[in-house]
Amino acid sequence: MRYPHREEWAALIPELELQDLLALEMAIKVAIRMRTQGTLSSDHPSFERTEEEGPALYDEARGILEAGDRHDLTLADQSLLAALYLSDAYHQDTFSSRAINDLIEECGRPRIAHITSAISGLISRAYLHADEKVLSLTKEGRAKARGLIGMLKRRTAEAA
Repeated sequence: MRYPHREEWAALIPELELQDLLALEMAIKVAIRMRTQGTLSSDHPSFERTEEEGPALYDEARGILEAGDRHDLTLADQSLLAALYLSDAYHQDTFSSRAINDLIEECGRPRIAHITSAISGLISRAYLHADEKVLSLTKEGRAKARGLIGMLKRRTAEAA
């Protein structure tokens, strides 16, 4: 059986009736689903960020953590930015203080010896919620991290 070339298909589309177009649309959607069953949803091209969108908030948080000595961050600042990254980039609703410390170290900063001190300050201000040994970023924590990132970006722009 000979299949028409794409150009032939494209030329036929304007001539089709509405019912034929709807049937074609459904057949195409089914074929696409069948061929994408082995891929993860997050691998789909529609999830890729375009240049127009700019970096996500969690990308900016990671960039600040990786900037080393460019920003004078307290241990609580580092922990809050790491919590934002874990929450948004890794889609983790909950995480541990160890995961925060691991991410900080992964970004090239020294491991925090007393991470519980920094985290307890964030918990007392309701930026992190603690339940047993798991932590989660609160709405207030996300807003505070957004404000911190904005402040650091302004400082960097002023210094330039």
